[in-house]
Amino acid sequence: MTTSSHSLAHWKLRHAQVTILGIVLNLVVAFPFFFVPAWSLDLLNIPHPPLIWARVGAMLLVIITAFYIPMVFDLDRFRIFAWLSIFPSRTFGATYFTVAVVVFGAAPGFLSIALIDAFIAILWLICLIRVVSIEQDIATGRGTS
Repeated sequence: MTTSSHSLAHWKLRHAQVTILGIVLNLVVAFPFFFVPAWSLDLLNIPHPPLIWARVGAMLLVIITAFYIPMVFDLDRFRIFAWLSIFPSRTFGATYFTVAVVVFGAAPGFLSIALIDAFIAILWLICLIRVVSIEQDIATGRGTS
């Protein structure tokens, strides 16, 4: 295996690890909001809407998370899922919750959700940029043997 191929495999593995971390974090957020929404909202000091809305949000998060699973197993085949997971999914989530708190005065507890989304988006972006860069080096013959 060439150095470039080894490096490519390394960054694809890193991407899979970040994806698994993102899945776990999403589920850690979603399950409490679904099963014990009042407690979850109290924990983040978020005022209580009708609790069905917290549960709806949790289930939507689980549905979105399901689309992350294929790229854990085959990043090449599901590359478009990887990019869509960054733009718009995580980036818009982080932006939405940050703007909601900073501009519109939503409860500061929403920033924890924004930070999780931003953290995973940045890690995914780093991994994908490295993967694409190494693939371009290999394709143009700049990769080392």
